[in-house]
Amino acid sequence: MRTVQVAPAHHITADQQSTWARLQASNPYLDSAFYAPDLTQLVASVRDDVEVAVMMEDGEAVGFFPFLRAPGGRARPVVGRLTEFHGPITRPNLDWDLSDMVRRGGLRAWYFDHLPAVPAYVSHSWSSVVSPYADLREGFGQYEGALRQRGGVLSQIRRKERKLSREVGPVRFEMHTADDDAFKNLLAWKTVQYEQIGKLPIFNYPWTVQLLDAIRRYQSDRFAGVMSALYAGDQLAAVHLGLQTSRTLHIWFPTYNRALEQYSPGLILLLHIAEQSAAGGIQRIDFGPGEERYKQEFKSGDTGLLIGGVDLRVGRMSLRKGWYAINQWVRRSRYREYLEIPLNATRRYRQWLAFR
Repeated sequence: MRTVQVAPAHHITADQQSTWARLQASNPYLDSAFYAPDLTQLVASVRDDVEVAVMMEDGEAVGFFPFLRAPGGRARPVVGRLTEFHGPITRPNLDWDLSDMVRRGGLRAWYFDHLPAVPAYVSHSWSSVVSPYADLREGFGQYEGALRQRGGVLSQIRRKERKLSREVGPVRFEMHTADDDAFKNLLAWKTVQYEQIGKLPIFNYPWTVQLLDAIRRYQSDRFAGVMSALYAGDQLAAVHLGLQTSRTLHIWFPTYNRALEQYSPGLILLLHIAEQSAAGGIQRIDFGPGEERYKQEFKSGDTGLLIGGVDLRVGRMSLRKGWYAINQWVRRSRYREYLEIPLNATRRYRQWLAFR
C-alpha cells in the first residue's frame, strides 16, 4: 500500500533524515548536496513554508520530496530560485509516477527545470538542459591533462596567476575560510554583478543571506558549506561559496574583485578549488546549468536535467508549456533583442513573487 505523508520540514525526525541520507547515497542520480536532508533543514531554519512529502510503501519510507508550498497548492523547489538540482529523493528505480506523488501529497501542481534525467520522469518533461561537470575520479593530474589537450586556457590561467603574484602580491588560496569579510565581499560583488546583467537582486531578500550564512558555517560528513578564497598579498581577489558532500562539490556562488579583473582571479580560484578538491577525495565538481564561459572551459562533460511539470488543474499544463515554447522561440529569433523586453519584465515579476 502506498501513501504520502506531508509534514513541515522541522518535523522530520533524525531517523527519517538518516533514511533520507541512505536513499540519497544509494541512488547515483542524486549524488549532490542539493538533495541532502541537511540543506532542507537549513532552509527550514530561515523560512516557514518548507514541507516534506514522505513517500511510504507498506509502512516503509521509500522517498522524500522537499518543497516550498506556494499559493494554489503549487510545489516549488526547496531553495527557491537558488536551486540548481531538485527532485524526489528515492531508492533507485522506484516506480512511482510523479502525478500520483503530487496528488497523494495534497498538491495541485509542480513545475521543474532542474530534475535529474531519471527514465521514469521523462514522460513528464517537455525539454531538457545540461549541467556541466568536472570529472576528478582519476585525480587532478588526469583532469589537468584533459584540459591542456582541449586548448590554451589552462596555460593562460597559470600565466595570469604568476602575473598577479608579481604585480599585486603573493597568491594565497584557502579551500575553506570562516572569514566574515570574505563573505561580505561575496555578497557585495555578487550584488553588483546582478545589477550589471539585470538579474534579480536576490540578496535584498533577508532569508537568502541568512541561508548562505548558515550554510557557510555548517560542517558535517555528508553535507558542508565550503567558502573558498583567493588572496593576492593582503587583497581578496576572488571568493566562492559552494555545497559539498563526501564525493561532490557544487560551484554555486563564485565571484571576484573587479579591480583585479585583468588577472582573471575567478578562474585562478576555480583551478585551485579543483586541485584541492581532488586531493581531498572529491570525485566530481558540478557547475550547474548555464552557458557561462568558465563552465564550458572547465567541464569534462554534461549531466542532463529535465524541464517539465505535473499539473492536476485542467488546461494549466498546456498554458505553461506554451509559455515555455514562446520563450525558447524568442531566444532563437533574429528579433530577440526587442522581443525579450516584455518577456524579461514578466520574468522579473515572477522572480520577485518567488522571493517575496
